[in-house]
Amino acid sequence: MDRAIDAHGDAVFRLALNQLRNATDAQDAVQETFVRLLTSETRFENKTHLRAWLLRVAINICHDMHKSAWNRRVDRLEDDQHADARDSRRSASAEEIALRTLKDHPVWNALADLPEDQRLVIHLAYIEDRSSDEIAQLLGIKPATVRTRLFRARTRLREILGETGNAIALARPPCAPSVSRGNAASHGPPTH
Repeated sequence: MDRAIDAHGDAVFRLALNQLRNATDAQDAVQETFVRLLTSETRFENKTHLRAWLLRVAINICHDMHKSAWNRRVDRLEDDQHADARDSRRSASAEEIALRTLKDHPVWNALADLPEDQRLVIHLAYIEDRSSDEIAQLLGIKPATVRTRLFRARTRLREILGETGNAIALARPPCAPSVSRGNAASHGPPTH
């Protein structure tokens, strides 16, 4: 478990943060993903198979969290405002500063305007550096569908960011802070 968290915890956290747009929910998704690994009887062929399995489980958990009755009723803006107020009363960790910087980044905000399926393929292609075929296999869709979603997402990002943002939109979005083994099973922002 420790090796899996060290090797893949950051990737699972980045994916969850990209999908859920909230660090607390992303940390919960990471925790649930690794709990499922702990209870799974799946035999993994190699590290690539394990990573793909973890990402698929995280995607499913994020979908479930989006569909939950609680999530539909919670006002995320209010949660973020309370978190910002708490953060201003104490010194912020490097991860908390990185999360705030990420939230202010134009690409992060533009990604929020994309439909979930487009945001997911952008993340898998540019952050996880997966090919269209690998993304298709991971999501259970056709490679042509992946390429169409990528095209539409890049087009929408160009529209959102404008002409001056074209270079930013096509570059790698900023990376989220990492998760360490010590906090994969805890709540709150990741710490080192």
